[in-house]
Amino acid sequence: MEAKQLQTLKQNNALLCQFIVKLSAFYEGFSDKIDTELKVLRGHLSGTPNFSLAAVSIEKLNKSLQHQEITLRKYSVDTVSSLEDAMKQLQKIVFQDSELKGLTTQELIKLNQPVGDIFSIYKLYAKAIALHRIALNKKMVGLEPTGSVEAPSNKQENSTTRSLKDDNPHYRSILVELNHLITSYAQKKPNDPQLNDIKQRLDDGMDEDQLLKSCVVILRMIVQDAMSEASLTGKVIQSLHRSLGEVSDDVNNTIQGSQAQFEQRQAGNEQLKREISHIEEAVSESSSLEALKEQTQFRVEKLVSTLSEQQSNDQQGQEALMALLSSMQSRIDTLQQQTSVYKKKLAEQAMQSRTDPLTRLPNRQAYNEKLDAAYAHFKSSGDTLAVAVVDIDHFKSINDRFGHAAGDKTLQVVSKFLKQSLSENDFVARWGGEEFVMLLPNTQMADIDKKLNEVRTKLAAMPFKFKQEKVKITASFGATCFGENDTTETVFERADEYLYKAKRNGRNLVVTDLSTDL
Repeated sequence: MEAKQLQTLKQNNALLCQFIVKLSAFYEGFSDKIDTELKVLRGHLSGTPNFSLAAVSIEKLNKSLQHQEITLRKYSVDTVSSLEDAMKQLQKIVFQDSELKGLTTQELIKLNQPVGDIFSIYKLYAKAIALHRIALNKKMVGLEPTGSVEAPSNKQENSTTRSLKDDNPHYRSILVELNHLITSYAQKKPNDPQLNDIKQRLDDGMDEDQLLKSCVVILRMIVQDAMSEASLTGKVIQSLHRSLGEVSDDVNNTIQGSQAQFEQRQAGNEQLKREISHIEEAVSESSSLEALKEQTQFRVEKLVSTLSEQQSNDQQGQEALMALLSSMQSRIDTLQQQTSVYKKKLAEQAMQSRTDPLTRLPNRQAYNEKLDAAYAHFKSSGDTLAVAVVDIDHFKSINDRFGHAAGDKTLQVVSKFLKQSLSENDFVARWGGEEFVMLLPNTQMADIDKKLNEVRTKLAAMPFKFKQEKVKITASFGATCFGENDTTETVFERADEYLYKAKRNGRNLVVTDLSTDL
């Protein structure tokens, strides 16, 4: 090997050693065992490198890393999930404070966006701690200050509060509604480039300016659809009006024709009466048989002529009437077809407004309508009625690891599974995100607890596979029965609280009125 090549190789080795030393120091703190071995490796590579001993350390590190159960990505996902649970709990506690509720909601939005690196979690932690401190200082019911939490200085607190107040409290609600609209329109127009662009921006995270621009695009689509629908409705109404007008004209013509035919028949009858009267006169006044015969024959010819004319008029009137009736029937058939098409379209629109476009389950609006009817029946009949809330565990990690298409597929499969697992009288709807809500009438809580645990166990055993990787999907459940003094709101809040108990106690769990040990 030439001296110049050897010199280049030594320089590259030295550069690589320095890089490994700095990189190992950068990740110090990940694991005590790995930190110790990294320190040994840095000793072998510092100064005059000893590659033989370094190779031994690298081999030990490889084995340690292979058996390391937790990865930085998994740590990030689990940490964000824990933060999300904490922020949801805080959101329930501060629900009476509109400002704090808006700020916690906004943080939940950020927690639902993909986390780029582990250091981004620190910012999320800082915001979460700041919000908890503000809630503590406001002495929110459900939060008690502890001695382990140091109060921030006035300067830090004021700075954090001002920073949080600068955020738009309406951002969360707008973003949620935009997500629903995008999901709905994406089903109708899967290849629309504007919709796909906005959906991608929502997945990646967008600032307020981008959010407003996206809202303008969706508003234009809504207006365009509304105008198109109004145009279709107008055309149908015009067609109905025209058809009804034509039927009305036909009816008038039929009435006029019948009147004319009636008058002609009356005139013909009068003529017949006169001819018969003439025959009677001839019979009484004739002096000879020949004269009577001649006069009778003349009057009979007149009778025959009048009857023939009357018969001809009747036939023409009958033909005209049949033609009018046939025309009316044709127009009525057309009218019925147009009305049927329009009724079908209205029924489809009503169904779509109550159906979640992704999972094809009933949506929140359909659930509210079903709940009102079930609650009224519960109050009048005294039958049992229960509400259960279901949440897919670690759903955000599925989106982060495998993409939103995998998340959508998971929602569809779980939705179908939940629907098939319930009885005919039970009702399940998608509440939003990865949450579902059930109505369970005429069932005792012991049976509900057993049924939901069976559903939970079967779901956990279902084979899911994303990108050739097997994934276990689990869900947490909270269920409660209506009491005599309960409202629909109090029951849902209790079921939701049970759900969060299931989350806090390890997930993949059912918590009901019977779960007194939690």
